[in-house]
Parts: sequence; structure tokens; C-alpha cells
Amino acid sequence: MGIAARLYQDGRWAERHPVELEATLRDSDWAPVDVTIEDLSHGGFRVVAGADLSVGDTIALGIAGIGTREAKVVWGTAGIYGCEFATPLSDADLRTAVSGPSATPIAFPKTPLPSPQPTPPMVEGWDAPASEEKYSVRTRLAIIVGSAVIAWMLVFAIGYGLWALAGALLR
Repeated sequence: MGIAARLYQDGRWAERHPVELEATLRDSDWAPVDVTIEDLSHGGFRVVAGADLSVGDTIALGIAGIGTREAKVVWGTAGIYGCEFATPLSDADLRTAVSGPSATPIAFPKTPLPSPQPTPPMVEGWDAPASEEKYSVRTRLAIIVGSAVIAWMLVFAIGYGLWALAGALLR
């Protein structure tokens, strides 16, 4: 009894070369973005980018040794994008790019960093954020003036008490 097997192709027409190349990508707004190319072929590449790209975006990729090439975003998920070159790379360009210097592993994260969420400042010793409730200017002014009046009354009371004590001791 034999097993029948069938091989399927995924529609790619070119061999992919695993690489770790640093490159510069220019998005649809022509803003430069530092990226890492993970694999490269005559027809396209997979790239890790910290930018938000959409499927169908036309981009430009600058690779050391071969220059800038126009490409189109074909798929993307979690900061990793697959792109197809508008004009396939020649054998010489592909050889030059694949033999380029490797990217340093620490230079760019594999997944995009989460955007920082604004958090209100915490006052030491308090459980609630400092900006949770603010008093009006009138209320704050009343608290300051009231505190000052009470402080001066305390100073006068202590002074009067000391004056009375001194008077009683000197008689």
C-alpha cells in the first residue's frame, strides 16, 4: 500500500535568501524609517519595520550597494511586512545585497514597540493620581488664606500663653 503525496507551491517564483540587513524604507509619505530585511529574493523581501504600513502602499527601499528600489506592500502583520519589487532585482544586485554586512541583532526589535500610554503623575505617598481632582482658584485661595490665619492665631496664642506665664512667674 502506498501513500500519495502532492506538492503545492505558494505562488512565489523566486528563491528567498535569509538575511539580516539594515536598510532604509521610505513610506508613502516619503518619511525615512530604519528597517531590518529578514529575507530577500529577486521579486521581493520580508521586512521588520517600526512604521505602520498598509497593504497596497507603494514604498521605496534603500539597500547598501544597490541603491533604492520601488516596491509594493503585499501583506503585513505585527510590524512584519512582505513586499514585492516593482522591477525584480538582477542577479548581480541580489548577490551584492545578500553579501552585504549583517545587521546587529540589538539594532531593531523584531516586533514594533507599543506606543506609550500617557499616565498621570503619582504623588509620593498618595494612592490617587495627582491630576484626579483640582480645586477651583477660589477654593485654593480660601484654603491658603485660612491656613495662614490659623497659623498666625496659633503663634499669637502661644505668645500670649508665654507672656502670661512669664508675668505669673515674675510676680
